[in-house]
Amino acid sequence: MKTKLYILFFILSINTFSQRETDHWYFGGKAGLHFNKGNIDHLDDSEMEVLQGSSTISDAQGNLLFYSNGETIWNKNHEIMINGEGLFGELENTQASIIIPKPNSTSTYYIFTTRQNELNNPLFYAGIYYSEIEISSTYPLGRVKYKNQRLTYSKAQRITAVHHKNGKDIWVITYGSEVDKGANDIFSAFKVTEEGVKPAVKTKLREVEIPLFGEMKASPDGSKIVLSTNFNIYIYDFDNVTGILSRFKYITILLSFTSGYSSYGVSFSPNSKLIYYTANYGDRNGSSYNIMQMTLDNPDENYLGESIFSMKPTRNAAAISLASDGKIYVVQMSAKNLYDDDGYYIGYDIISTKNLGVINEPDKLGTACDYQHDAITLESGISNRGLPNFIQSYFRNRIINDEKCITDVFDFNLDAYQTITAAKWDFGDGNTATGLTTNHQYTTPGTYIVTSIVNMDSVNVPFYKKIIVHPLPVVTPDQELIQCDTNNDGVDYFDLFDIGYKIVDDAFNKDFIFYRNKLDVENDENRIENPEIFENESNPQELFVRVISDKGCPSITNFFIESKFVKLGTIPNIYRCDSSDNINGDLNGYFDLKAKRAQIKDDFNLDDTNTIRFYPSLIEAQTTENEIVNKFNSTSTTIYVRVDTSLGCGGIEPFNLVVNSTPIINLDDNYTICAVPTAHLPIFLDGNSFNDRYEWRNSADKIISTNKDFLLNSIGTFSLTAYKTENGLECSNYKEFTVAYPKSAEFNQITVDTETENNTISVTLNGDSNYEFSLDNITFFGDGTDYTFSNVTPGLRTIYVKDINNCEPSIQTNASVIGFKSYFTPNGDGENDYWNLKGLDAAFFKSIKIIVFDRYGKILHSITDFNSLGWDGNYNGKVLGSNSYWFMAEIVDLEDHLIKKSGNFSLIRK
Repeated sequence: MKTKLYILFFILSINTFSQRETDHWYFGGKAGLHFNKGNIDHLDDSEMEVLQGSSTISDAQGNLLFYSNGETIWNKNHEIMINGEGLFGELENTQASIIIPKPNSTSTYYIFTTRQNELNNPLFYAGIYYSEIEISSTYPLGRVKYKNQRLTYSKAQRITAVHHKNGKDIWVITYGSEVDKGANDIFSAFKVTEEGVKPAVKTKLREVEIPLFGEMKASPDGSKIVLSTNFNIYIYDFDNVTGILSRFKYITILLSFTSGYSSYGVSFSPNSKLIYYTANYGDRNGSSYNIMQMTLDNPDENYLGESIFSMKPTRNAAAISLASDGKIYVVQMSAKNLYDDDGYYIGYDIISTKNLGVINEPDKLGTACDYQHDAITLESGISNRGLPNFIQSYFRNRIINDEKCITDVFDFNLDAYQTITAAKWDFGDGNTATGLTTNHQYTTPGTYIVTSIVNMDSVNVPFYKKIIVHPLPVVTPDQELIQCDTNNDGVDYFDLFDIGYKIVDDAFNKDFIFYRNKLDVENDENRIENPEIFENESNPQELFVRVISDKGCPSITNFFIESKFVKLGTIPNIYRCDSSDNINGDLNGYFDLKAKRAQIKDDFNLDDTNTIRFYPSLIEAQTTENEIVNKFNSTSTTIYVRVDTSLGCGGIEPFNLVVNSTPIINLDDNYTICAVPTAHLPIFLDGNSFNDRYEWRNSADKIISTNKDFLLNSIGTFSLTAYKTENGLECSNYKEFTVAYPKSAEFNQITVDTETENNTISVTLNGDSNYEFSLDNITFFGDGTDYTFSNVTPGLRTIYVKDINNCEPSIQTNASVIGFKSYFTPNGDGENDYWNLKGLDAAFFKSIKIIVFDRYGKILHSITDFNSLGWDGNYNGKVLGSNSYWFMAEIVDLEDHLIKKSGNFSLIRK
């Protein structure tokens, strides 16, 4: 089954056809294409599965004969050919096979196969093999007559072929190493003649060991051989008379230990002057997939070529191949990144796709070669990594010409691997000619199939080429470009490119060249310079333009420019506040011209057919360049409005955009007032007399004053909104500020000493002033940042500190002074009824343990609770009499220090 595929390209390509042996492609996972006079048919009848390269052959009329993966041969009915299994080709090889027709025979074909690895079961030796296929009336579907004839012992996986200089014989070239004899450095060239396969012509090149990875191709003209070898590209001169190779150029594409290219597929252009190769690039910053183009005439030894396509590595380098339509097809292999369990990149997986890329014009330099990614999607099968391997000189047979326009004369030439003795031409429009070269002029634009019946060695061979005759742009004459004359002198500036949309459709894809008169435009002389700001020389003035299509086809026409005086009238200014762009003080305002456009329309009674546009300068308004959008920020400036009617210019007038000055606020972010404001002079903030009115607000956004001056008498967050009216527009400015007390002093260290009879509390502060200290908040002592209290009564004492200037907020803290009563009188009168240690507080100590005992050491009472009142003078419910008693105390402070106290006291009964 066949389905037609018509490939649409943004830039239409020129297709060439050789004689038809390469018309059928079978490759990959049951994929197939048929190149058929400009169309590509999808084939779904393949029985072949192959990961790398394959081989296919058709007869001179383009009829399929057979195809192979190097191990098995399928006939044109997609059945395994008689004796067509068990060939010694190696499926993993880049190029496992190639099919060669025996010269001067229509019934005998050879299939050459490559093997680099030996196999024990069955026993396969490494080497180059060939088998002979017979296709005859007896065996119309073919049979393998002789199989696996070993030619060399070379370990090889690369093979290509090209015609001999005589145009009849064919060279089959392989590359590899002799078994067990060292590096991969042997080229073997086998000449296939009408007598059969001749012994190898060997060329040994020992410059460097070449990896087995990558393709090898001959150039269509038979002069060069190119090898893609992962990190290197080798180019050799090939003597297609003797079969000897010599180095032409060696290029390292591995740039350093951490960066460079690795290549795989390789192909020459049809004219044999360019090389294309597919390559993956990688460095420390990542990787990419590239298609590279290299010119053979570049003398730089470090010349790697230019990338005509690059993308992040969702694709991987694979095979590329010329086809009979003169294009190069590129296999697309997906690359899926792999990561370990921790998310680290560890490599990638290669996945086959259904896509092929196409280089439409491979003889052209740079991006003019017109590469289109994923141009073909296979309807059946997948591509895998390889494409069919063909005799490369087949792709030399072609019709040569360039794209042209309907007004041009087309020149036609021929190229072929054999000498052409005669040619008959059919130009596809009913006209014919003879001769090796010819020319023809078409009368109607369109697509034509040009056929040349070429005589080579007394055999007539059809060459085909699809050509496109491009039309001229369709132009409309006598169009007008009318400009507004702002001062009624008949002279203005014009942007001549504005006429484009009036004289031709799709002006965006056209080029325009302007002239003052018809003679100049016809001869392409005296072009107008700077046509985007052309000042008219008469009013009105006729000009001429050459309109050139994207295919380079020109049309000529005239048009008129005219300056007309139209007075709109005064346009009122627009006023904006400086804060309208949400930034105070930047002198920019936010302008929206939508309302202005509506105002102008109403003021001058303009209807909906009028176009109102705004420009930053007069000349830009005249030339309609740099139109201002509706919404924008700007400083105070003058802009221009242009009104165009359906008949032309309706007038240009200036008006001002004015940014009002910002109300002035000179306030700080922070202010400090004393904790007792009445003890000091008042502090006033000035709202600035430049402003018209004022709103002072507190943190609740409540207006607390509208005076110019503001008294600071409390702390908090406040704000001032100041207002100023200019040009009839009130603008505001806003400032928020805080009022706070000065920073209070901080207690640095408090030391309590009760080890002597004179209990002391020593206090040191961190502060910015001098301070007074007190234990009762009445009587204060000292004038500095430290003070020591003496003879402090035991107990929990409060330390008070205040600034001597009475400005900072006062501070206080507690201190525990441990002591004990020398006596107590437990008579139930509520005074001195309990005995306990003084100054014990859970805020200062972790634990207490106090034991009370008599003179004999008998324990009478214990205290472990900070909240205990103490001992009441009883023991087991018995009231003890007046006497002396003793105590021992163990106290643990917050830092786990153990404090021990002991002594005696008196119990007095009254």
